[in-house]
Amino acid sequence: MMSDSAAFDPDVNEKYVDEAKSAADEYAADGLTELELCAQYCRSCTVSVQRHFHVRSLGEVCRRAMRVGEEAFPLDLVEELAQDDDGDVRQLVAEQLGVLAEALRESRARQEDEVYTGLLCVAFLLVEDDVDGVVSAAEDAVASVAGLLEGHDARELLLTQIANLATCEEEEIRVSGAKILGSLAAVLGPEVSASRLAPLLVTFAGDEQFQIREATTRAVAAVGAAARNEDAESTFETAFRALARDDVWSVRRAVAETLTSMSACLSSGAFEALVADLFEPLANDVSYQVRVAMLENLGPLISALGGERASASLVDHFVSAARAESGQSSGTSGGSLQLACAFNLPGVALAIGRARWHEIREAHATLADSVQWRVRRTVACSLHEVAKILGGDAADADLSPIFEETLKDTDEVRFGAVSNLAAFVREIPPEKRKRHLRSIAGIAESQNARGDAVGNWRLRCALALQLDALSEIVSQRDNEEIVLPLALRLLRDPAHAVRAKAVGCIGAVLRNTARGPAATWREGVCGKTVSDLKRMATNPGWMDRQAYVQMCGAFSAQVDPRVVIEELVPLLVMSADDAVPNVRRELAATIATLQANPSFAALPDLRDAVARLRDDHDGDVARTARGCAFEDRGGMGRTGLTVLEFAPTGLRSPLR
Repeated sequence: MMSDSAAFDPDVNEKYVDEAKSAADEYAADGLTELELCAQYCRSCTVSVQRHFHVRSLGEVCRRAMRVGEEAFPLDLVEELAQDDDGDVRQLVAEQLGVLAEALRESRARQEDEVYTGLLCVAFLLVEDDVDGVVSAAEDAVASVAGLLEGHDARELLLTQIANLATCEEEEIRVSGAKILGSLAAVLGPEVSASRLAPLLVTFAGDEQFQIREATTRAVAAVGAAARNEDAESTFETAFRALARDDVWSVRRAVAETLTSMSACLSSGAFEALVADLFEPLANDVSYQVRVAMLENLGPLISALGGERASASLVDHFVSAARAESGQSSGTSGGSLQLACAFNLPGVALAIGRARWHEIREAHATLADSVQWRVRRTVACSLHEVAKILGGDAADADLSPIFEETLKDTDEVRFGAVSNLAAFVREIPPEKRKRHLRSIAGIAESQNARGDAVGNWRLRCALALQLDALSEIVSQRDNEEIVLPLALRLLRDPAHAVRAKAVGCIGAVLRNTARGPAATWREGVCGKTVSDLKRMATNPGWMDRQAYVQMCGAFSAQVDPRVVIEELVPLLVMSADDAVPNVRRELAATIATLQANPSFAALPDLRDAVARLRDDHDGDVARTARGCAFEDRGGMGRTGLTVLEFAPTGLRSPLR
């Protein structure tokens, strides 16, 4: 406990302890800018949490200060913090290097070259730190800082630093050098990558420590892609082939994981030859880890080759990987392989094309029936993409049975199919779509098998989001029989989130169902639906009344303005006298939406409702209403309708 004498010691600076007194405006009287204040905290604050906060905010503070342009970049502070005894402080500085580089980039015209090279030296200093988190953050930031360098001398300094890392005695530093090499290639450009980085890459690839060779493997493709030099192509290919024959399995695994990315730095012929030579040895490697890595990356490899150059052997390996046995846990090897195959299958199907679909049809069916729910969910999420590739009758024959089974699966799996429902149904022949509509009707049921009244509301939310697009691609009769009743059921869902999504789609579903002039909204199913919706405006439950107000706002962007004005607005304005503030506040927000449309902007009834709401005794309602800038524009804007004078009963007025 602090003694009485210490509590009143004038040398104890309490403003570093009390956050309530640390606001920048309290220091304005002392003449401190935000950057100066931040620097003071970074250097002198004795409370570690508070000091860390200000070190973490240093990058953004610098950006704001550099934009103003009245202060120098605090390089001395950054250098000081980079050598701090606190490892957390050094890591925070390393993590801020990218933001600090962006601050310098925005004020380039006012900075000296020494500032850029100084920040680069800080980055390399942190790369050699003994804390892993600091090193990792600094490795990621070197490329951002290097992007500031423009002069020849500055670039030479950078290359010298990289060369020093390559020849350093410490293994960890050489690993960092190999990692940085790949990220620098895109910054330094093709010429430097080919002439200076490629030789360094060869040096790293021949290092005696396997960790350096493993890191180099991942850098080969990045440097080769940046070089884009046919003369240097053989250098990268030779280095990569040598790494593929490495004695250490982790290096060969890195080769398997990056083989696909070599397509960016080799010609199509050279890449095809490389795959032909390396795939089989890696897929049949003595190391289990290497084999799995190669098979998990087989899908992207086939996509990179393309349908004409993807051999039947590669596709057979992909099918075999999809059949990998797995236990009940997706963490097993088989589950991992199947999950990778399920994720990559649409890309493989696109690469080999519809003509070769029969080669992977079995694999797709196997994955759809996997014991792993994550695999089945991945297949469900991509059914619509595969349907686009197959199209028409082929999609219906091979995918519709899988889709129907998916809708009977667990909620996690069903969610993937329901989220892309409209996109999938669009690819099915029109005469065969109705059976899928019948299958989804059960999803709208809120009560689940356990008797929970709400059930999986997220699944019903996903369904509600699909109804707009779905109603566009099915027949008017199917809309009347299935889609529109489905939307109405979701409109009365016990979960608020589901009701909100249904409110947003009901207007579009009605529009796509009516498919005619405004008069059709009073006939048949559409007329009955509109009448049901209007009853919500006078429902004893305030949530229904609020939903009606929200629907009017959504309808304004979805349907003919005549329908909104003559069918919905009379009951809408009555909500200005609703007993529940939530309903009145929603009305004010809805009128603010309506006023942006010329068809509604001059309605006197809306203007009168706003006037009443501005004087509402509820503060939130009044504030919302004051944001509505209604003016008397005379007439009905662009619609050519005369101003309606309707009774407060909300009875229909005749269409004009």
